[in-house]
Amino acid sequence: MKISRREFLQLLGVTGALAGGASQIWAVPDKWREKLRSGPRLETWKVSTCGQCPAGCGIRVRLIDDIPVRILGNPIAPVNNGFTCPMGEAGLELLYHPDRISHPLRRKGKKGEPGWEPVSWDDAMKQITQALREKGKAKEPGRFGFLMGDRNTLLTQLAGDFTSRSGSSHFFPWRTPGVNELGFWQGGLEFPPLAFDLTRTDYMITFGTNLLEEPLSPVYFNRIYGGLKEKRARTGLKMVHVDARMSQAGRNATEWVQIRPGSMGVLALGLAYVILRDNIYDQDYIGRHTQDFRSGSDDFRTMVTRDYSPDRVSEITGVPAQTILRLAREFGSAKAPLALAGGNMASSEMELFTQWGVASLNALSGSFTAVGLWRDPAPVPWDPFPVSAFSPRSGAFSRKPEYGPGSDLPASWMAENLPALAEAGKIPDLETLLVAHVNPVFQAPNQKAWRDWLSRIPLVVQFTAMIDDTSPYADLVLPLTTYLEQWDLTLPTPNLPFSQLGLQQPVVPPMSGARPLGDILLRLGKEAGVDMHPGNGGKPFGEYVQARMKQIFASGKGTPYFEAVSLEFLEDLRKRGWQVYSYPAFGDFWRLLQEKGGWWDPGEYPAVDWKRRKKFLFPTTSRLATLLKESPVPRPKEGGETNDQKPNLRLESGIRRPDGPDSFLLVPFTSLMNMTGDGASLPLLQEMFGLYLRLYWNTWAEINPQRAARLQLEDGDLIRVISGKGAMTLPVRIVPTVSTEILSVPFGQGHTESGRNAKHMGANPIALLDHRVDPLSGRNSWQSTIVRVEKIKG
Repeated sequence: MKISRREFLQLLGVTGALAGGASQIWAVPDKWREKLRSGPRLETWKVSTCGQCPAGCGIRVRLIDDIPVRILGNPIAPVNNGFTCPMGEAGLELLYHPDRISHPLRRKGKKGEPGWEPVSWDDAMKQITQALREKGKAKEPGRFGFLMGDRNTLLTQLAGDFTSRSGSSHFFPWRTPGVNELGFWQGGLEFPPLAFDLTRTDYMITFGTNLLEEPLSPVYFNRIYGGLKEKRARTGLKMVHVDARMSQAGRNATEWVQIRPGSMGVLALGLAYVILRDNIYDQDYIGRHTQDFRSGSDDFRTMVTRDYSPDRVSEITGVPAQTILRLAREFGSAKAPLALAGGNMASSEMELFTQWGVASLNALSGSFTAVGLWRDPAPVPWDPFPVSAFSPRSGAFSRKPEYGPGSDLPASWMAENLPALAEAGKIPDLETLLVAHVNPVFQAPNQKAWRDWLSRIPLVVQFTAMIDDTSPYADLVLPLTTYLEQWDLTLPTPNLPFSQLGLQQPVVPPMSGARPLGDILLRLGKEAGVDMHPGNGGKPFGEYVQARMKQIFASGKGTPYFEAVSLEFLEDLRKRGWQVYSYPAFGDFWRLLQEKGGWWDPGEYPAVDWKRRKKFLFPTTSRLATLLKESPVPRPKEGGETNDQKPNLRLESGIRRPDGPDSFLLVPFTSLMNMTGDGASLPLLQEMFGLYLRLYWNTWAEINPQRAARLQLEDGDLIRVISGKGAMTLPVRIVPTVSTEILSVPFGQGHTESGRNAKHMGANPIALLDHRVDPLSGRNSWQSTIVRVEKIKG
């Protein structure tokens, strides 16, 4: 039964503003009709963990007669402390979405063309099982792959385990890297990246990192930012944000520094030049805990003092030399300076170089030895999971106990470029590919390559709640439950200074014929002869979750969430041998987990012990040359680029500049309402998309007033944006918060599918991007495409 949200809530006795939401249609199960009309109106609450992004925010769901009617934050969840974001609030729109798939679908016709026929679950599962068995019998398990959107959950780990137990190393997790992840990994600081505590810094500079609107945990960082801003007048904290566009991170900073896109790494080393020249670096830390700072003609100090003087850096970045001098001296003189890099706005052809340079700033300035600023992520007390790795040297994916430092890259860095790797022969021609929780045909810049690659694979199976942009290239589409209908665990969020596991538990039984992915994989494994959960007797994924939590219980560490008390009080309890809760048996522990919403280890991760860690590796020309030689996705040589150039200077060819009066660098950006594009299917988020510009359900282009005047553009005019990949028509918004060289366009709209609320709404700027990659990490660049702008007259 499809009814409006207003009618739904009014049947439950809810009136007023709450009933007048943005959603036009909700699909409510027929069996709830009588409940809606004549139920006793009994209110209950259930706790769970949000699954809209990887952050792991705890939620409380209000139910009337067991029917969910509202989602709020869980006040005792350590990530969000009761707060929630618009995506979390919109979870019911996903649950009740009228375009959810109600049964498996099989392709009818050619790939890329619409056309489906219903098929039973048994037939669909039989087809997949047969394909897996045939690969095993033919001793070709490597021709099976699994592409999984990594939402930082236990389910992702199960999918990786399913792939490797099926005999394949081709598990491809698709996720956004953590802050500083690329630079710390290359600097020898292992994985996961170090956590940081923003409350301990007195000077923070973020190089494109938008903690408030992008993964990994925007609610947590918005909460922390709010506290920092309130205390700023007393503490003297300075927050500098470097970017070509003023994001929410820039609006909440004390200073916004405009920069040419792609050149942030050059600025970081320009600051390092001043810190070295002024002799305000941490000589003790560098002498004890770093490598290649000063070791002859090929060392970090030589490279920086030779190539990154303020005048040269200013010419490349557009940042005035006086600003470079001032920022460097402020940063180098701070007691607890903190430099962060990463995120979509730092996604360029110099992304790894930038993050490595920013990590070097922390090493130089004494940031790494500031008390309590950096934290060492403690492993969760259970059996560790294997990792998915990619070796640039061998060009092979693997599943192994841990990454090999200096030889492996996280496989997630390469997931966007699977078609290019296939073309280069670095992965075999797959015959079966499973796809879940990711929409690569929409999200990846190399969209045509993705369409072509998926079209060549004989069997593509997609698991999804709704038909999306990738579905036309699948052969089978199986309907999935939402996070409100299934069991799972969210894992500790990278970069946060504490450990927690958020419990997802069904708020309602599965609707619309959908099934949980965990249950599907366990059944497929059993039918294909792969024992995913020994001794479980075919029990569902919820039992797998419990088995994992039994290891936590046996460790004696941590506790279910609890009402806020001071960490000092907790430490006193520990010294006395007491706990917040008493749970002598696992059943008591499990009951508390379901009542409270999750587990955490109270207190912060331990401070980094540099005596026990590997030395930090500074970037050098020889190290960069080796990485370029072993580039995971080789790029063509640029005009003016020669092999006799120093490798750090060769990388600068990826910094693009517009070359005409109607020429711009296209810079997509993300917003909290639609970080991955999934939010476009939910009306509440569509109403909020473009809220501050009052442009709803649409895409626009932001342009600097100076450039708008030259093109005789007025606010609201329509323009045609043209690249080598195509063109799109967009309304203009003239704002002073973008640099004169860029045309900034929000990402998230422009779907060809994804339900009635997303289909053909707005445009997708990713479709216009040239496919360029960072040669050091293999990750795609969002800041490398020059476009031309034409005013549409009339």
